[in-house]
Amino acid sequence: MSDQKKMFRGTFLLTAATFTTQILGMLYLIPFYSIMGGEENLALYGYAYTPYTIMLSIAAAGVPGAVSKFVAKYNALGAYETSEKLYKSSLLVMMASGILAFLALYLMAPVIAEAQSAAGGGDHRWSTEDITDIIRVISFAVIIVPFMATWRGIFQGHESFGPTSASSVVEQILRIAVLLSGAFIVINVMDGSIKTANEIAVFAAFVGAVGATFTLAIFWRKRKPFLKEQQKQDKSGINLSYGEMYKEIIRYGLPFIIVGMSIPVVLFIDQMTHNNALSLAGVPGSLQDSWFGMLNLTTHKLVMIPTAFASAFAITILPFITKNYQQKLFDNVHHQVKSMILMLLFFVVPAGMGMMILSAPVYTSFYSYNEIGIMILTFYAPVSIIISLFSVTCSIVQGIDKQNLTFYVVIVMLIIKAAINIPLIMNFYTVGAVMGTAIALGAGVIMNLIIIKKHGKIRFRAFVAPIFQIIVCALAMLLAVEIVYYLLLMNIDEMTTLNSVLTLLVTVPAGVIVYLFISFKTGLADEVLGERAQKIRRKVKFL
Repeated sequence: MSDQKKMFRGTFLLTAATFTTQILGMLYLIPFYSIMGGEENLALYGYAYTPYTIMLSIAAAGVPGAVSKFVAKYNALGAYETSEKLYKSSLLVMMASGILAFLALYLMAPVIAEAQSAAGGGDHRWSTEDITDIIRVISFAVIIVPFMATWRGIFQGHESFGPTSASSVVEQILRIAVLLSGAFIVINVMDGSIKTANEIAVFAAFVGAVGATFTLAIFWRKRKPFLKEQQKQDKSGINLSYGEMYKEIIRYGLPFIIVGMSIPVVLFIDQMTHNNALSLAGVPGSLQDSWFGMLNLTTHKLVMIPTAFASAFAITILPFITKNYQQKLFDNVHHQVKSMILMLLFFVVPAGMGMMILSAPVYTSFYSYNEIGIMILTFYAPVSIIISLFSVTCSIVQGIDKQNLTFYVVIVMLIIKAAINIPLIMNFYTVGAVMGTAIALGAGVIMNLIIIKKHGKIRFRAFVAPIFQIIVCALAMLLAVEIVYYLLLMNIDEMTTLNSVLTLLVTVPAGVIVYLFISFKTGLADEVLGERAQKIRRKVKFL
């Protein structure tokens, strides 16, 4: 199978898995929101997840991505024994790292909670003790997740994406099952507190990680004979010491830490500044936790749906670009970068813009009608395009071996976010935090593109025409959706959950049909999807 076909197959598997996990991660919020009783009660859940995600990035130390890159590089050179030597030791290192990170987060929980409690004011915020307890509960997941993520990286380095896909779905299903059943039993059967229900909900991350690890073990048992056969073919003469290997892993890993932490740190900046800035703007304390819950959890979960494409594309593209770059096949690198960016935009642009137009029925379908939540989602939805581009361009920069420059890109991006966040929130309230994220990540994307153009020998002029076509097709789709949506609103008295769901069942298919029809008739689909466009035409006659 050619690299191009492998890349598209891997992208399809990971996209399907990521979309499944994102859809599940979105759907569970409907009953969870109902069980917990609104955004303010969900804020505690959000306060736990941001420091957990940051500590997870530190614990993993960029090793999963670095291992994927290392294995892909040395497999390309035929040094299969070196790959095996690295990934065996990396799993042990990650287990130790997870234990140390768990202890660090558990012990630091009171300090983090105190800093959070100091942000903002009002009687409705959660106490320092509450935040401390829930951070300590979620810290147990840090023990196993780095080990699991590194194992996934090993599979990906071997250009095998099925294990990552299957384990991520298993992880999400187990997590949601424990989260919903646990929260329901605590509140409705045991008559327990909202705090305890939140603690059960975050502990579900540990259970999901254990299930994912067992899934990877099953795949590993099946793939092990093939890997042993590969090692027998090693005639490279390459024999790196552990010191040399880990020196290279550290060089690869540091940028992965920085990139992995970038979005969580952006959210943490919001967490530390949101309530303070609202207090300075004169917003009552009784509203601050509720608005933060909308920013950090309810709207953020929805916005992450379009970015599912980016997660899959960033993971898939790295080993292929690394291999071609190491073999100095720059035309292949250009073609792969072009294919990935155009395919990403082909899906993300209409998804982000469509969610923006339909923010009212989308938010109401999953939660309840809330003007503030809908307004935040309206601004946040198109930011998913920028988040996706940032994720994929960072992966490309690492693939062309310029990962050291990623550090400077992320630092500049975070400085911009920290500098403008409070003024923007004071002027535009919670929407200001979304604006700050868009501006900061947009600057990061521009810097990444400059690096890719200079060092990857990518000819961006070839991207202009298809990107313009994608935007035109998306605008035509928006016009069609807006017309259908307006006609439906004329017959709807109130935006209830049922009416919102019915509205989406009509408008979303209409938008998809219009977008696909125009993109296939104009040849855009052929430019982006290649030979797959013809296969789709044979099955869908009107295209």
